[in-house]
Amino acid sequence: MQTEFDDELTRMDELEQASDAAINKALSLDDAISQLELRKHPIVQTGTTLQSVIDTLRNKKVGCVMVESNRKIAGVMTERDFLLRAIGKGLDMNKEIIDDFMTANPETLQVDDPIAFALNKMHVFGIRHIPILNQDNSIYGMVSVKDVIAHIGNYYADQIVNLPSQPDRKALDRPEGG
Repeated sequence: MQTEFDDELTRMDELEQASDAAINKALSLDDAISQLELRKHPIVQTGTTLQSVIDTLRNKKVGCVMVESNRKIAGVMTERDFLLRAIGKGLDMNKEIIDDFMTANPETLQVDDPIAFALNKMHVFGIRHIPILNQDNSIYGMVSVKDVIAHIGNYYADQIVNLPSQPDRKALDRPEGG
């Protein structure tokens, strides 16, 4: 009986070592942002209509687009920007352009900056998306709070995955919004 148990433990260890799951590729907060698996955030050009940006956000299922001009970051436009600056003002979304409503000159980070820098900027500036730039200041991508949370979930997998269930809490008895 003991040998069967030992064989099973050995096999589980082998499977864990051979696994390609993200949970086994954890990073630390000191690692470069380039080590994160960033989701694709769309890039639109200055002069794009608000309706086109809304369609992009909806179709790509993202909360933010980066705005580019001459291969450089010009701004970002988030769902929050739409709510606070454009929605409910009687604007013709097919005529208004993003330049007048975006957050111009957004906070940015370099591709080799630590993940901790992203967390710090998100906290200090109260933002959820930060454009990431290459050494030549061209757009590399965007890190979102969702990317960082996914990373932390992988990094602290043992603590999170091994939490006991609490079915009596009914914390998620319905789908969450936003």
